[in-house]
Amino acid sequence: MLAGFGVVNYLDRQALSVLAPTLRKELGISTEQYSYIVSTFLAAYAVGYAVTGRLIDRIGVKLGLAVALAFWSFIGMGHAAVVGWLTLASARFLLGLGQAANSPGGMKALAEWIPPRERGLCSAIFSNSNSLGSVLAPPIVAGLALWLGWRWAFVIVGASGFVLLALWWWFYDTPEKHRGLTDEERAHILKHRGAAPGAKEDRPASYATILRDPACLGICVIRFFTDPFAYFLSFWLIDYFQTVRGFSLQTVAMLAWIPYLASPLFGGPLGGAMGDWMVRRGVEPRVARLRMMFAAACVTPVALVAVRTDLTWVAIAMCFLMVAANSCWSVNKLTLATELVPRSQVASLVSLGGIAGSIGGIVSTLMAGKLIATVGYVPVFTGLGFLHLTAFAILYSFQRRTRRRNA
Repeated sequence: MLAGFGVVNYLDRQALSVLAPTLRKELGISTEQYSYIVSTFLAAYAVGYAVTGRLIDRIGVKLGLAVALAFWSFIGMGHAAVVGWLTLASARFLLGLGQAANSPGGMKALAEWIPPRERGLCSAIFSNSNSLGSVLAPPIVAGLALWLGWRWAFVIVGASGFVLLALWWWFYDTPEKHRGLTDEERAHILKHRGAAPGAKEDRPASYATILRDPACLGICVIRFFTDPFAYFLSFWLIDYFQTVRGFSLQTVAMLAWIPYLASPLFGGPLGGAMGDWMVRRGVEPRVARLRMMFAAACVTPVALVAVRTDLTWVAIAMCFLMVAANSCWSVNKLTLATELVPRSQVASLVSLGGIAGSIGGIVSTLMAGKLIATVGYVPVFTGLGFLHLTAFAILYSFQRRTRRRNA
């Protein structure tokens, strides 16, 4: 069901990316105005993270995600009524507010149900379902737009969330309350799901308290640097293929989903499973996640090749590797966050990271909009290639500070 949240989340989000050239033409939206629309979504994401993390830690995953899913699905359908860039920006702002609950809620649910030795792969299944939504969006949204028009594409994609809502409300609950568990199964889950190393108490904490831990602060800093990579893949990659590589809407439906397939089939599951494999063999969870993040960071410079090759198939292959590496990085980043704090603080830490990532996304998106409009995509891809290596160096230094403090 958590994977379903990710799919629906990105179907709603990516619908705009697929339809952006169509809307820009029909509604007269410029490249810079499109960057404002995307930045509005990210600003709302930051605001939503500030509220949803603490709220979910207090009211629980079941109710928190149910309300968020209903809200963002309704707003997704409402995109069909936009008439210009200002109304589209308003719709994206509201969508961002609702969708901000997805990641904190999902990671908190995993912390409640899954032990650390299995959490990496489970995190991959959840977080990479976003990319599955990205894979499905080009053929589904483009197909609906070609068949029924772009307004009906928004309506149908948005309505899919209400099907998931019914399933979620009927089936999900915490291990302590779930009616489908036997007493033995419940005891096993509660015994093995683990707690953060050195955690003295398992109760909600203020954002300031969480950020006093250098390791937690490091999570937020690296998200400021690397979340823009994911936002670029989400909001600009299809536009790049259309404006630079000459893809039509039909070609988008046939080929633009290929790079996104790297995340659910390769980068995320492999990255999560390899981290879990190391943990089961005695490697400290933090060290295992850091090793996988470093491996992913070493791959992302292929972005420099993707934008410079004259061969479209090579560009698609390099983008495939970019998506895979970022997916591996993201899975281990989120899993690491669940292992730094008690379960009652997981959603808050993920939200703090999300706020930092959204701010980074706003800054980078506005910069990207101006750069793309003036000098093209080459400098943007070049900068993206080195974000993860820079972030890893920062994270490693914060982790060392935490170790020295706890020694």
